[in-house]
Amino acid sequence: MTDQPTHGSSRQAFDNALALLRDGETVLAARQLGEILATNPTEVNALRLLAVMHADQNRDAKAIELLERAISIAPDFHDALFDLGRIQHKTGEDRRAKETLARLVAAAPNASIGWQSLGEVLFTLGEADSARAAQRRAIETDPFFQDIRRAIEIASSEPPKAESIYREILKRDPNHVHALVALANIALENDVATDAERLLTHTSTITPNMSHVHRAWARLHMNRADYEAAEAAALRATELNPDLPDSWTSLGTVYAWGLKPLDAVNAFSRSLEINPHQPRVHLSLGHVKKTLGDRAGSVAAYRACIAAEPRLGEAWWSLADLKTYRFDDGEIEEMQTALDGDIHERDRAALAFALGKAYEDRDEPSKSFEHYQSGNQIRHRVETFNIERFNAQCGRLRATFTAEELAKETRPIDGPVPIFVVGLPRSGSTLVDQILASHSQVQGTMELPHILRYVQEFEASEGGSNYPGIIAELTPRELGELGERYLKETTPYHQDAPFFVDKMPNNFMHLGLIARVLPSAVFIDTRRHPMACCFSIYKQHFARGQAFGYDLETVGAYYRAYVDIMALWDDAMPGRVHRVIYESMVDETEAEIRRLLAHCGLDFESACLRFFETDRVVRTASAEQVRQPIYTDAKAQWQPFEPFLDPLRNALGDVLDNWSN
Repeated sequence: MTDQPTHGSSRQAFDNALALLRDGETVLAARQLGEILATNPTEVNALRLLAVMHADQNRDAKAIELLERAISIAPDFHDALFDLGRIQHKTGEDRRAKETLARLVAAAPNASIGWQSLGEVLFTLGEADSARAAQRRAIETDPFFQDIRRAIEIASSEPPKAESIYREILKRDPNHVHALVALANIALENDVATDAERLLTHTSTITPNMSHVHRAWARLHMNRADYEAAEAAALRATELNPDLPDSWTSLGTVYAWGLKPLDAVNAFSRSLEINPHQPRVHLSLGHVKKTLGDRAGSVAAYRACIAAEPRLGEAWWSLADLKTYRFDDGEIEEMQTALDGDIHERDRAALAFALGKAYEDRDEPSKSFEHYQSGNQIRHRVETFNIERFNAQCGRLRATFTAEELAKETRPIDGPVPIFVVGLPRSGSTLVDQILASHSQVQGTMELPHILRYVQEFEASEGGSNYPGIIAELTPRELGELGERYLKETTPYHQDAPFFVDKMPNNFMHLGLIARVLPSAVFIDTRRHPMACCFSIYKQHFARGQAFGYDLETVGAYYRAYVDIMALWDDAMPGRVHRVIYESMVDETEAEIRRLLAHCGLDFESACLRFFETDRVVRTASAEQVRQPIYTDAKAQWQPFEPFLDPLRNALGDVLDNWSN
């Protein structure tokens, strides 16, 4: 859409008015436009620009009057028709807005922004089918359609190039909805939620009724651990476009995250009914069925994913990650064929981990380790971990959280008692979580991200570089408010239970913060033999967040630092942390369970001995294992690999002699 022709001195005066407006000189710009119209009352570009200025200052009646004058003079003035329809919609005159915008798209059928605005008006009028048809036309007529498509195609392989395409589109059209949402999603992938919120807030003022905008909001709310808002946004997406599989996939993802697995199964199944060829939706369905203990269903879903996309390494790893699944010769050959092909590095890594598991199950440690090492080397190249920076962070914790600091007054908080199960991954924390969740007074949840989010907020705030030192500057009231916030935000997970488990392993770094904001919190440290624990981490293909595990020396150094930090809490808060040694839990199960429950202030219940019968969602790598009675095999699984683990042993050093203290 373009301006109507303007000639001679009127053109020069109009250009001057535009320049003044760009410079923020609105009074002078309005005066210039007034002078143009005094000389030539039929100068439609001046009428339209003056109308837009009136609308920006909420003088909508005057804006409508000027636009109607312009259209009466130039009936095919598309920009004026668009602005008139937009302002009519803004003022609640949706019937008139519909007529105006319908007139625009009839005259200019390739006016993408006209179709987009018409769709918004039709949704407001309750004409959902017509609104969706208008939105489809907006996409079809988008002048940047091919650019958006290209960016989507290269997003996974060339993310910087895809981002540059979106930014170039926004230089030419700052209100391009699809480019704005794409950049918001990129911001979320880079964990910059504030940028995502800014982009989505702007997008929602342009078009509040597009399903993919609400899907992006759902993702942002999940990033911030706001389950209720995420569910509302995802549900709105399905209401706006129930025939779009992505809407149901988004809702399924939210339900799975919110511990509503049956609802998640239904949502993912609905997505697959609409479009069965969605490998990653089959994968997500498999993950949810795994959490439900439906092994056959999860295997079937993973196999459906592989049938749709044999090169998707995550699907092969998901089968391996069932722990009890055994690959046959044909499957190993399929994986090797995929590995030898032209695939993304992340798929290559996942396939290597899956093959490592396949050969480990066949008692071929040399071939198994070769694949584990290959997968880890790939991940280590793109997800390096700065152990020096981590050690410096640990030093700041030791400087801040002294016994004197942790003995300061803390405001009591009413509510359920959170039990924080911490430690390293693969240390037995899921087993302890399942035992606790089998108690009638305890609600099992998941690896809740809230504490880590609060730490990120401190680090992002003014003076955040002083974290954790900034905690010592907070008043008892401020600390109490953060504790109350935690209990409120985790309500969807713990519901009305008097005790609940937060099983985020990485919280071991933040027990000092937790103790200051939640004085009633209970701390459980799960610990496993360092060689067994570290090698189990090394051979686990984590989705994200455990970058220290992709190098034997680094994971050994990390284990040492973890032991040191836990010693800090033991010294500063004597008796506050109960340690569960995995090997002791295996050998003396009932005695260890009784000690665990006593530390939590819970009476012994025999159901905790039958934890494997507890019907609940389990979302970790040990999901299948904790549905079986305790077995001893895991204690020695690392030993066949001992000839390859010298870098780990050397990095652990003397911690091998005192790890269980």
